[in-house]
Amino acid sequence: MRPVYLSQFFAVAAGSMMSASLALANDFYDKKQITMVIGYNTGGGYDIYARIIASALPRYIPGIPTIVPRNMPGAGSAVAANFLAGAVARDGLTIGMIGQQLSLAQALNDPVVKFDMRNFNWLGRVASNVEVTVAWHTSPVKSIADAIDHEVTLAATSAGSTSHAMPLLVSRVTGAKFRLITGYPGITGGGLAMERGETQGTHATVDGLLFAKRNWLSEGKVSVLVQYAMQRHPAFPNTPAMTELGKTNDEKAILTLFASPAEIGRSVITPPGVPAQLVETLRNSFAAMLDDPAFEADLKSKNLTFEPMKGTELQQLISTALNISPALVERAKYLGRD
Repeated sequence: MRPVYLSQFFAVAAGSMMSASLALANDFYDKKQITMVIGYNTGGGYDIYARIIASALPRYIPGIPTIVPRNMPGAGSAVAANFLAGAVARDGLTIGMIGQQLSLAQALNDPVVKFDMRNFNWLGRVASNVEVTVAWHTSPVKSIADAIDHEVTLAATSAGSTSHAMPLLVSRVTGAKFRLITGYPGITGGGLAMERGETQGTHATVDGLLFAKRNWLSEGKVSVLVQYAMQRHPAFPNTPAMTELGKTNDEKAILTLFASPAEIGRSVITPPGVPAQLVETLRNSFAAMLDDPAFEADLKSKNLTFEPMKGTELQQLISTALNISPALVERAKYLGRD
């Protein structure tokens, strides 16, 4: 008779416990209801993606629970993020979608942030959300190089918003002559200002250019000057990503920090402290949804971008982006703020 060693015994026992935990997680969601907290009002980009996910994801979760959307707008979704981080039960029955820019707000020590983005459990991303600066066809500025030689007026919402901070950062790093005019109501208001001739350019999103404002591209009405992302979007291979513009290692690190929110995009989280086996079940279910061609086809039929990222990869991306020294944070505050 062969002896049974303690190491073998514990390995078998551990395997049995893991199997039991996974079985518990797979049974857990049967006939349950999950709340999806959405950090914005109804009708916007985050809300649209979140509600599509809320409708589709249950089919991939063992037990097929229902997911009920709950909008919780405020402070650029920081209200929802603070709620998810501190007030909600850690029972696996709450998920959420919050603003991509909150990682930057955390890095810059914004007082509205009462959470650590690294402590959320990131289930996965459906799409990135790349923002850009565009110039109207009547402007002599057609590229970031042109903007170094010629001033271009840009519409922005308010100081500290991405429509203001991103161009300001790029102008300070590259010498581009971006003159920012604040007070416009969102991306739509900025676009109208540019079309009316009040400004020569504005802030936009890749989604907006590809779908809502596709005529701007097809009719040559705008030039895309810079992409506020870590890499060039396939739709604009000739326009530099902001991370390419840094001349020193410090500048590149700061530009990467500011570019990282685009990579977070339309992503889904659970609160910190949810049991690991439930997080694994939700991540696997989210991955199965992303891998289903029918889900991709549904998004594209609605003229929505599909650029998936699995949860573990997204978790690592956020951790890396927030690993920045206090000295660089102080410099980043100067470069990205008035």
